[in-house]
Order: sequence, then C-alpha cells, then structure tokens
Amino acid sequence: MQHRHTTQTAQVYHMPLAALIEQMRTAQATLSLSAILPPSVPVAERSEGQEVIAELSFEQGRITRCQLCLRTSRRVLMQQGEALQVLNGVSALPWQVHAHQHDHEAETAPVSAITATSSTTEASVHVPLQAVPVEQAPLAALPVRVRHVFLLSNGQRTPQDIANVLRLPLGEVERFIQILQKRNLMTWQLRAS
Repeated sequence: MQHRHTTQTAQVYHMPLAALIEQMRTAQATLSLSAILPPSVPVAERSEGQEVIAELSFEQGRITRCQLCLRTSRRVLMQQGEALQVLNGVSALPWQVHAHQHDHEAETAPVSAITATSSTTEASVHVPLQAVPVEQAPLAALPVRVRHVFLLSNGQRTPQDIANVLRLPLGEVERFIQILQKRNLMTWQLRAS
C-alpha cells in the first residue's frame, strides 16, 4: 500500500493523522485535505447511514482548520481541538488533496495532544531523528508502519511517544527504528529540554 498516490482527480495520502501532520509540517505545505470517516468512528449527532467528512487545511505546515461535518448537509459537527481528538483515535485514513481555500479568519488548531512529547524530567533522553530530509527519503520503498515511524521521528518524540501515537507495541516501534538505522535513514540524538 502506498502512503501517497495520484489518481486522475487528486493526490491521496493514506496515513494516520499524526504522520500526516508531521509530513505537512516538514514540507511547510499549504493545502486542504478531506477524508470520509468510517461508520465505526463515534461522532456525536451522526445518524445511522450518514457519512461524516473530516476536513483539514494547512498554511505553511500549520493546521489552520480542522472540522468534521455531515457529507450531505455540510453541517459542522465538531471543530479544531475536539475534531482533532476524534481524528487522532482513527487509524490511517485516505486523505484527498483539494485546491486550497484560504480562510483569513482561521486560527491555528491546538495540536498539542498529537505533537506533544512525554513530560519526563530525565536529564538525558535519546530520541530518534530522521537522518535525511523527508523529501529525499525513499518512502514508497518502506513498509507502511516503518514509514509512519520515520515520519514521526522528529528528534522530540521518544520511541514510547511514537508507539502511543501509532497504537503499536514499543518493541515493534524499536524494531522499525532499527530497520531505519540499518538503511541510514534514522539516527539518535539527545532531546532538547
């Protein structure tokens, strides 16, 4: 499964929200994306059979809009932090890229629940860091989960933080980091406090 592919109509990113946010931040992207939520995702005010669409907008890598709305009526059900919490609980979604619509009144969403690292007070915490820029990494050649670990390794998250975001066992994340190290795509550094 490719994490990013092009169809005749639009580009699609198939990944969890945290990996998507990290990739957009790294690329300083300005674009809008949407994805249809699976019916199993609990969303207040959703009746049986109604499709809910998640919409995200980025300006220079920062989230400027996040909302969940009904597909048919476009009625907004959740926005910003509340919508991000729901999306963070969903595994990979197929995010479709749309022509960017600038919203002058948009505010940056509070993504601290996704991008925050654990608040340990240890003096020296070693964290994984991408050894090559995202744009130069052979992402299509990596298995999906290894790709997600690579994208989340920003020099701030510990392996446990990455495991929590991806909902994977710590041992599996550590194995993926070893794979990335063997391919010279990952290194370790001391996390800045």
